Amino acid sequence: MNDSLLNKAAIEAAVEKAPVVCDIVKKLASKVARGVRLPETFSAKGLNYDAQRELEHLFGTVGQRTADGRFYLQIHSFLRDPIMWRGALEYFGLAKVADGDGDDEDVFVRLKLLEPELSSFIDKLAANEEVLRFLATPENRKDWMQLFRSFVGRFDGPECGLVTTLSQLGSDWFGDSKKLRSGGLRRQLVIIAATLADSPADDERRALEGALIVDNPYTSSVTFSAPVYLVMKDGAVFDYPRDYYVRRMATQLPLETVLEIAEVRWAGKPRAVTTSENAAPFANMVRKGDACVYTGGYPCLAVKMFLHKLGKTGSECNHEGDADLDGFRIASEIGKCIALKRVVAADILECAAPDAGRELTSDQSKRAWAFLANPQWKNFRFADDVKRILFRGRWIEQESFGTIIRKSKKGPVR
Repeated sequence: MNDSLLNKAAIEAAVEKAPVVCDIVKKLASKVARGVRLPETFSAKGLNYDAQRELEHLFGTVGQRTADGRFYLQIHSFLRDPIMWRGALEYFGLAKVADGDGDDEDVFVRLKLLEPELSSFIDKLAANEEVLRFLATPENRKDWMQLFRSFVGRFDGPECGLVTTLSQLGSDWFGDSKKLRSGGLRRQLVIIAATLADSPADDERRALEGALIVDNPYTSSVTFSAPVYLVMKDGAVFDYPRDYYVRRMATQLPLETVLEIAEVRWAGKPRAVTTSENAAPFANMVRKGDACVYTGGYPCLAVKMFLHKLGKTGSECNHEGDADLDGFRIASEIGKCIALKRVVAADILECAAPDAGRELTSDQSKRAWAFLANPQWKNFRFADDVKRILFRGRWIEQESFGTIIRKSKKGPVR
């Protein structure tokens, strides 16, 4: 029944039978287009019974006449959802009004008209206190609408899948390359990106890079040591990473260079690569001649893209990082880029003495329990390992893995 109410064909038929219906429905549709929330009932005076019946048919309910001749009709709650008025907006030519930039409209109502498939995400943004504070200033609303719609449009147009910068987006969307580099609108972009990715907005870099947006393609980089060649998109082949590896040195590539790599080739058979969360263990791996990649904590976009290219060679990954919540979350992100063969922290928890590591703080425990309780992470592949840390009451730094392995009666964990 819902789909048959207020659609273009139904409105056209009703207006043909009772022309006065046109002005009544158009007035309500104009409110929707401007972002005004519809009331639970509306009234009209001087209607004949043909018009009354057509309105009742359009709104799927029975109205009531009062002694003074005024007709009252209820608007069902589902019909007060702006999405239900798209047909009416098209019929009356009001779609452009919904895309306008007036100061007093409810931007969320208008966005749901313009982007109905994103209604659930728009509702989440409408409940976000930071967003509401930003939109409480009327002059911010036009920019916020433009920001949301432009961001969404990135995934439907020719820019989909392309890495870009905040400066470029500021120029493209607002005619000002500095618009998104700092300030409140930049924070709103982070919140929008995180919300649409169904992820927390507490890490700006991760939220933006998840949408392939970077501050500067030359300040995001990957550091690695491996006997590989880099085959570029123009056909050039560089062998200096192999030469650096032979000399027990690391290679560092900015994101801009990683984006130009068409293929990574091993000098010899493909081998497993070790990713390291922390710098000191990574330096030891380089000195020992391990094929390794430094993640620097949570991997940035350059690291993720390079690991993805390594994964295409058939290589697998052994990840080394702290045995704590973040360490296993980092491992999970690595596993989305390249096949995970082993997570060393999980093995360390198996062989470590009960008093090994450092005591969890109250904040660490609360954060880990909250993470496990969040439905968003219900399928987290390392949930059991996080629980083991919580039950131990201790977490273990990556730098101490070697000592724990040497002390373990089980011997080296390999």
